[in-house]
Amino acid sequence: MVLVSVIVPTLRRSGLLLRTLDSVFAQTFDDIEVIVVVDGPDPETIAVLRTITDARLRVIVNSRSLTAAGARNLGAANARGQWIAFLDDDDEWLPRKLERQLALATASVGPTLVTCLSRVVSPHSTDVVPEVVYDNRMPLDEYLFDRASPLSRPGFIQTSSYLIARDLFISAPFKVDNPHDDWDFILTLSKRRGVRVETAPEVLAVIHADEGRPSLSQSGTWRASLGWVDNIRPIMTERAYSGFCLGVVGPRAARERALAAFFILLYHAFRYGAPRPWQIGSFISLWLLPPSARRQLRTFLRGRKSVLTDAP
Repeated sequence: MVLVSVIVPTLRRSGLLLRTLDSVFAQTFDDIEVIVVVDGPDPETIAVLRTITDARLRVIVNSRSLTAAGARNLGAANARGQWIAFLDDDDEWLPRKLERQLALATASVGPTLVTCLSRVVSPHSTDVVPEVVYDNRMPLDEYLFDRASPLSRPGFIQTSSYLIARDLFISAPFKVDNPHDDWDFILTLSKRRGVRVETAPEVLAVIHADEGRPSLSQSGTWRASLGWVDNIRPIMTERAYSGFCLGVVGPRAARERALAAFFILLYHAFRYGAPRPWQIGSFISLWLLPPSARRQLRTFLRGRKSVLTDAP
């Protein structure tokens, strides 16, 4: 039996897709199948895939787009492996990604989702995330959305790092037409199903971000994000809820220049959450400072944090 099924949803990114697939076929663990789900009509990508001679490649072509979540679900439904790993079509894996994660997964007790450190590359910076690895001692939603100090960063777990048992995934797949299907997926596993999150403590994935390309993921509007978090509020802590409102929905609303959101989000954060003072300050700065000024301020504060950390 194929041990790992790698699911790659794609649409109209044939050049980037080849880079992604090269990183999969170069894995030191090679008992894999690679399922590329072409999510809609895309003759160019199909033509490129036909040039790949590796017998481990399987291609599924959707007649219409199912979005990234639907494409991942379809790939998993057709998978033959005991384990499933997901990879976005513009990201990459380092050669030992599957080897390292499988060693961690097989040593774990009980249902587990395995992730790893990632190198996030954007036009402005290159960072290794998460800054702090999740240790399962705090609620996962607080890890993802609550900044416990003014200089701390939120937690980070991204789809291209996931490795999960196929049976576990089939029992709780991604929800389609969801503005935050990746977060919804892992929060459902953690908070409703009691699944542990284990992290390989090394960089094994490269995430390419903020490059201005069309995406299969439908992130939606700030109102859609607020609707999502209100829908799952019964399983979220107050700290996580207010952190999401101010730290995730807030930046989106500010980019949309949706001035009414300023008061709506503050109301929700205080009414149903427990916002920290620095979260409120950061939220207000979204509306008062231009993006370049906020980037400079973050860089300065992180520099100060490094100085304080390194001081004897």
